[in-house]
Amino acid sequence: MRPDVFVVWAHTSPGWDAARTQAWRDTVHRFTLLLHDLGADGDVDLYHEHEPVDWSTLCLQRMEDADRIVVAVSAGWKLAFPGRNPQSRGAEYECRYLRGLLMDHPDVFERKVILVVLPGATRADIPLSLACMQRYEVDPAVPGSAQGLKHRLFDQPKYVKPVLPVPRLRELARAGAPEVVAELLNTTVYLPDPCRPGLVATEVDGHEQSVLVFTGVDRLAAYRKLKNLPWDDRWLEVGGAELLPLVAPLGVGVVIDAGAALDETVFVSAAEIRVLLA
Repeated sequence: MRPDVFVVWAHTSPGWDAARTQAWRDTVHRFTLLLHDLGADGDVDLYHEHEPVDWSTLCLQRMEDADRIVVAVSAGWKLAFPGRNPQSRGAEYECRYLRGLLMDHPDVFERKVILVVLPGATRADIPLSLACMQRYEVDPAVPGSAQGLKHRLFDQPKYVKPVLPVPRLRELARAGAPEVVAELLNTTVYLPDPCRPGLVATEVDGHEQSVLVFTGVDRLAAYRKLKNLPWDDRWLEVGGAELLPLVAPLGVGVVIDAGAALDETVFVSAAEIRVLLA
């Protein structure tokens, strides 16, 4: 879907002559054309100069309706944002709307408003109150400079974070594969032993003989040491208690470490459980 983009800008800045003002106008126009090349539906007041329009109504309506508001910053726009650029009353009017949006709906402002630094402007043209926002330096003559902006306009990440695969044991459990027991008993994980001992027993409906809850792996370690149980046997930590109904009837006990994350589960053999309960 093509995002609807409205370009906001100040037509001039203090100290600019007619040639500088026209050059800035041409830059903003070329930038809006680039938006179309990127696949966005770019709009700017320049496209409506031949129409008998009420500029205040048009610009306000376009800002409200647009998916994105792209601000082409400049020295003049920086002054207009706090209302101190009498040479750009239209920009000041637009900025009043933007200030209201920032104050009343900051989340919408951050999502919708995008700052762009075009040739003829610098980062110093960004108001201090907006300096923490992401900005994009774009040269309309260099389409590649707008790739970051394109990802922002379409809300598409430039670098996609890989999706972690589902752990092998969880796949086996959900598939109901009997090989889960062998997988459990042939996996070794070394658990830390940082603190003091202690043990709490609990009940889980349907698995009362299979479950112990420890208030920390350290307490489990201390209890095993008290029972003279070696640490070189088979242990496993996995996420997800959905394995419990599968492994308990198959002779594998479950010990939940209450001192770690709630979804961490430690599996031991039924023989180990019997020793711990002794």
